Amino acid sequence: MGKKKGVASLMSRRPFQHMMRKRLRQLKKIVPDTQDADVDILLRQTAEYICILELKVVILRRLSAIYGV
Repeated sequence: MGKKKGVASLMSRRPFQHMMRKRLRQLKKIVPDTQDADVDILLRQTAEYICILELKVVILRRLSAIYGV
């Protein structure tokens, strides 16, 4: 019986693992210079990239306010 539980557990993890691999591949396409990065580096660089994008938004909003665009 323990074997069946293990197989069921493995089967339920496969869709999750597939989904996570797919999302990581998508993230590598979005975040620059992460094609060969492992998961730890990918997530760290993603966080840094988000901060950079947020800063760019702030700068663009301020420029827009200054120049009335």
